Amino acid sequence: MMEDENLTPTLRDIADAAGVSIASVSKVLNSRGGVSDESRRRILGLAEQFGYQGNRSARSLQRAGVDAALLVIPTEYYSSSPFYEGVVHGISEEASASSLKLDVRLISHVDGQSVMGLDEVLGTHPDAVVAVGMDDAAVIEKIVASDVPAVLINGMDRTMQLDCAMPDNWSAGWLAARRLLAAGHTRIMHVAMLHRLSMRRRFDGFRVALEEAGIGFDREAHLIDLVDMGLGISQTQRAIKMALQSGRLDGVSALFCGTDVIALGAMQGLQSEGFHVPKQMSIIGMDDIAIAAHSRPPLTTIRIDRVELGRLGIRLLMRRVANPGASVSRINLGVRLIERGTITNRG
Repeated sequence: MMEDENLTPTLRDIADAAGVSIASVSKVLNSRGGVSDESRRRILGLAEQFGYQGNRSARSLQRAGVDAALLVIPTEYYSSSPFYEGVVHGISEEASASSLKLDVRLISHVDGQSVMGLDEVLGTHPDAVVAVGMDDAAVIEKIVASDVPAVLINGMDRTMQLDCAMPDNWSAGWLAARRLLAAGHTRIMHVAMLHRLSMRRRFDGFRVALEEAGIGFDREAHLIDLVDMGLGISQTQRAIKMALQSGRLDGVSALFCGTDVIALGAMQGLQSEGFHVPKQMSIIGMDDIAIAAHSRPPLTTIRIDRVELGRLGIRLLMRRVANPGASVSRINLGVRLIERGTITNRG
């Protein structure tokens, strides 16, 4: 039962009460198959009991003639990063709850820009576009020029022409640096790949936190950019060993890494050279992917609610279709520190 009968019931309320998935509820309420007769009767009974009137945004989409959206994802990011599994799960769940069908397309990068295959995708004249993990100018220009309702998820349009749902990357970097500073660390390096705007925003927050603490930022002393070194994320261990050999980590007592994958690579690189984490080097990651809790020691990180990020993006898209003239929204989803075992206090 709903705790407050004055609240508008949602598909989630019905799903929780019926003990089924949101997708199952959506199928039943939209007269689609794939649900057992017993579950169907239970769902319909609860919908009537709760006084469910349907999703207003979904009805707006249907009135506008929109029943499908292209979900466009860069192949390289999706295949190499566990981050996007949660995002796509949230997208799929919210789309199903809103009776919005998804047609998933993967595109590739060319010279650092996600354009290969994009013209072909947009040439199918989709009803709407959900672009995941994209923020380069060429992609944004093409999507804007297509004149279809669109949203960027985990991407940012600096021209403010497309709605965006993204984690608060600046605050993530700031919070991580503040946590390390509070533990007494003053020699902190940021290890990252500054190849995307989101990563640069994390770096900016980190840099500002140092400056607010009276520590003048110096790129050589405070940043290891894998891009500058011609390395990829999978080569983080090598980057750390190179930094140790060159003396760049002399006196450094803490690392803030741009992703958990980078943090785990950095930890393994240090441990392979005989360093103890966190006694000799504290580490904070970013994203809170599943494996972060199972490293040795378990990784302290900044959590992004990736499922909610996906849901938020679909809600923004539905708002855009229902009200094409609405002001463009850029929503930063809050992040939070997850304390585990890779930080130690100094002094």
